[in-house]
Amino acid sequence: MERKFNIIEVASELAHRDLVAEVLKESDLWEDPHSDVLSYKEDVQDEFNDLYDEYFDILLNTSEEI
Repeated sequence: MERKFNIIEVASELAHRDLVAEVLKESDLWEDPHSDVLSYKEDVQDEFNDLYDEYFDILLNTSEEI
């Protein structure tokens, strides 16, 4: 079965999912949880970046260019 997906989007979704699983409240992720544009707290952003890189590498290395 062949499927197409956006590696950047999938890596981002997986990294965010892991962050949510690590914290007690999702509001602990955000600088200002009531803002129109949500931004991770600095330490959370660092963790997101690490997770994103890990997932991106896995997805890239297990995919085929078509």
